[in-house]
Amino acid sequence: MKETLPKSGWRELFAWRFGRRRAFRVEGAAMTPSLPPGAVIFFDPAAYDKQPPQIGDLVLTRHPFRADAQIVKRVAEMREDGRYVLRSDNPMESDNWGFDAMPRGHILGRVTSRLK
Repeated sequence: MKETLPKSGWRELFAWRFGRRRAFRVEGAAMTPSLPPGAVIFFDPAAYDKQPPQIGDLVLTRHPFRADAQIVKRVAEMREDGRYVLRSDNPMESDNWGFDAMPRGHILGRVTSRLK
């Protein structure tokens, strides 16, 4: 289920200012229409310290093939072996075809809001 990502309000900005959120700029069209290229999001790096990612969550994760890249994806499936299937919102993006299930350690945080 694709939910609308809320715009960043004063609470998100306050959390960012005090280190509870981090900012990230989306590149590419993989998450359109939810997040267009150039969108700035906030993510919570501690969101999954006490509970696992849930289906439908937007997450910031390490790219599976490029160690220097991070990407935003949606949790599509949780496997019994503790790995997560992550997908783009844009079905035309080719990155959906090459990703396998990702280990929990690759997920860097839950996307909480959109600044721009």
